[in-house]
Order: sequence, then C-alpha cells, then structure tokens
Amino acid sequence: MLKVIIADDEPKVNLLLQKIVDWEKLGYQIAGTANDGERALQLIEEEKPDVLMTDIRMPGVDGMELIRRAKEIRPDLVFIVVSGYRQFEYAQTALKYGVTDYLLKPVNAEELTQLLIRIREEEEKKKRLDTWTASVDRQLRENEWKKREQLVDNLREYAQENRELNGYESLNQEYGCDFHEGIYQVIIIKPDIPSAEEHEDAYRIMMKRSLSVVQKALEQFADESAAAVHAEGIMVVIYKEKYDPVQLRQFLTRVRREIENQRDLFWGIIVTMAMGGEKHRIQELPQSMKEAVQLCKNRITGGKGGWLSWDDGDNVTKEDYEMLPEERKYFQEIGEYLDSKKISMEVARTEGIMTARRASGSQIYDCYMEISDAVLTGIRQNEKLDIDKIRKALIYGFYRCTTTSEVFGLLRKYTCDLIENFEKKKETKEQKPITEAKKYIQEHYLEPLKLEDVSKHIGFNATYFSSVFKKETGKNFLDYVTELRMNKAKQLLCSGEMSVNDVAEAVGYQDLKYFSRLFKKNAGISPSDYKKMYQ
Repeated sequence: MLKVIIADDEPKVNLLLQKIVDWEKLGYQIAGTANDGERALQLIEEEKPDVLMTDIRMPGVDGMELIRRAKEIRPDLVFIVVSGYRQFEYAQTALKYGVTDYLLKPVNAEELTQLLIRIREEEEKKKRLDTWTASVDRQLRENEWKKREQLVDNLREYAQENRELNGYESLNQEYGCDFHEGIYQVIIIKPDIPSAEEHEDAYRIMMKRSLSVVQKALEQFADESAAAVHAEGIMVVIYKEKYDPVQLRQFLTRVRREIENQRDLFWGIIVTMAMGGEKHRIQELPQSMKEAVQLCKNRITGGKGGWLSWDDGDNVTKEDYEMLPEERKYFQEIGEYLDSKKISMEVARTEGIMTARRASGSQIYDCYMEISDAVLTGIRQNEKLDIDKIRKALIYGFYRCTTTSEVFGLLRKYTCDLIENFEKKKETKEQKPITEAKKYIQEHYLEPLKLEDVSKHIGFNATYFSSVFKKETGKNFLDYVTELRMNKAKQLLCSGEMSVNDVAEAVGYQDLKYFSRLFKKNAGISPSDYKKMYQ
C-alpha cells in the first residue's frame, strides 16, 4: 500500500478528506494527519510517506514552503494540492515544484478517487520500471565483472608460465578497462572456515558471498579492478593512479571485517590477506600475482588470519621454496610403490622432516604436489587418468587446509584413495579375462590344454596370465585343469557306464597309468576302487 499524509489547517476538511473515499480499497494507508506545516514535516520524517496531500494556505509553514522542504526530505514524494478558487494562482505555482495535481475545494469524491487511482498506477509503473532498470544495471555489472574474471584467469595463467601481460591499449580493448600509468597490485583475499574440505557446499557459498562483498567494495575504492575466485582464494587486481598504502590497508580492513561478519552463517570464518608487490608497469602484474600466491601458501605455516605483504619483507627467498634435488628424486621413486601402506608411511616421514626443518608453506606445497604427481604417474602407466581434473582437486584441497598436519593428512587420504581405486579397477579388469579363461577351459578340458593357449585366447602374455590366474582362483593353471578333469572323471565313474580307460580318454588323458596316478592323488583311491564304490 502507498502511505499518505493529509495536511490542512481546517479540522473539518482534514476529517472530510479521511472519510470521503475508501483509502484502503484504493490501495492507500493514511499514515497521519497534520493541522500545520511543521507537524506535516515531522510526520514526513517519521513515516516516510509516498503521497502528501496539503492545503496551500496554512499557519506557520504554508503549503508552498511545506512542498519545497518536503521535497528535500523525500525527493520522490508525490504531492496533491488542495486549494480554494482564490488560491488558484498558488496552485499553478505549486505545479512548478513538481506537484502531481491539485483539487479545488470543496473536494469531489469521484475526482479524488480517479486522481488516487492514476497516482497508484503511475507509482506501480514507476516501481516496475525501477525494478527493471535495477535488473538491467545489475546484469550489466555482472557481465562486466565476468569479463574482468577472465582477465584474472589469464593473469593467473601468465604467472604460472612466467609471461608478461600486453600493454594498456590491448587490455583496455579486450576487457573493457581503463588502465593507464599508475600502481598495479594483486592481492589474494583468503577466507577460511573450519573443515572446509568436509563442507564443500558451505565453502562454495561462503566464497561466492565473499566475492560479492569484494566486488562491491572495489567499485568504491579502485580506479580499475578485477576479481575472481580460484583455488588460492579471491584473486584481486587493483589499479590506482595515485597509490596510498594507508588507504589500501583501510580498504582491506573494511573488506575483511565485512567478510568475517558472515560468522552467523559460517562459523569460525577468518580472513588472510596475501599482498603481492606493487608494480609500476601493467606488464609486471603476473609477477605480483606470483608473489601473492607464494605468500598465500605460506599461511599454512605462518598462521591464517594474518597480513602477508611481499613489499614488507614477508616474501620468501628462492632457496626457501626450491626443493632439494635428492628429495625430488626420492619422491619420484614413491610412485613405483603403488602401495597404500608404504605411501602412508612415506607421507608421515616427509611430514616429520618438513616439521623439523620448519619448512615454508611453499616448500610443503612442493612436497605435496611432488608426491601426488609421483603416485599419479605410477597409476597412469597402467590406467588412463584425467590428470588435469585430479591435479585441480589436489590443488583446491591444499588451499582449503590451514595447517601442516591438515595438508599431510589430506595428502595421505588422496594418495591412498587413488591407489585403492586403482587396485579395485585393476581387480575388476583382471576378473573378467579370468572368467573368460575359466569358460574356455571348461569347453576344452578334454583337449591337450596349454597355459599359452588359454593366455593367448584372452589376450594376456603367459607369465602375467599365470600370476593373475593363481591370484584369482587360488590355484596354478595346471592344478586347476587337473582338478576340473578329476571332477569330470568322478562323475563318469559314478555312472558305471564307462571303463576306467574310456573315462581317462574322455577327460583328456591318453596315458592310463598317468591318469590313475593323478586320480589317486586327488581322490585318495584308485579310479577302479572309486568306480566299485558306486556299483
């Protein structure tokens, strides 16, 4: 409903205007009445009405002054002037102040009704237009931010490949920016919540909401900016023509506070700031990105919730995060194990070494990825893998950890899960050919079967087939075929219709003595005695 205030110095007119039409039916609510201009202004401040219906001539603040001052308080306020014939010239002046319409006293109910209907329809139309305009503006802003997200994506890629960006002109044209000479910097804003790896949906929603906070704040602070969510956190590109480190710190403090104010939704949320170095050339932005990423890794050992600044000396030296050659060689050998227990032991051993050495977050990240890659390489030699997808999950997992123990715990889980899944697939993969081999043996057992013949039939080499066959059946190939033939021989002997010699030939043996020896070894008695038992 639209809220309306009625102002007239004549109490009877005031009462009449309240009763002359069904305000509620017309979509209005009378928020208050006033007998003078001062009281009307007070009600406007308190009630924030949509419509003011006022007389022209009132004591103290008259109608004209009331309209002027009310417009300062509520610029969108709709005015209806009520006047007598002798104040007609005042009504005309009021129209110049943006008054919607005027009514002559005595007020006609039908005329007032039609006017109120028209005002309501215009306000509804205006509201729809405002909603549509806001929607279009929001969509345009979203499209602009999406374009800027692509800038961050490319910048991240350039940083990983140690490449420089193009100059201002091409970037401005490609991303719709307005970059010029000034200061450029990449900052990673990293919100963390407890057990982020276990609460995937909550973490994703938290990051999306935090990105909105950052984008809104950037519109007020930076001359140009871009922001996007990546594994490392919210990557922010800031361009300022005139750089003020104090203002930047105040801006980031405000953003941090707003993000952490989401604690009612995301318990334990805490924000780390990783600030890459300030650059005077836009081409150097990938380097600032690289520095911010480096610092973000170090929150694993430096503690979450801190301020890490490359230019303030929080940077790490090259020696700090480069892995030793002997360590790299050792980690590569881990992939040859493909054994969950051994991998788990090596991860624990590596964690102990890194902790004792007080390794940086960057060095821990390198170990984490080296061990993961070694395991993936070992598996890939035997199975087709989507390496990029798995590595992406591993990287996201690392940045959701906040301590060294969490990192190595996750590494242990990821690598062991990868190996166990590989073993299950391998087992399933092996079971099918062995089933086919058993079927082939069943159909050809009375022929002179050789291991090489069966392995060739299922597409395995003989040595591998022999190993897998024993693993799946618990018997070597010869014992399995012999047992199958002996079981068939027992069935034929039980029937009593065939001689022992004929039974031997029927199950694939031409040498009766050899058959008898094998049968006695299997059944504990000779084939002749076995036959007599069932006669």
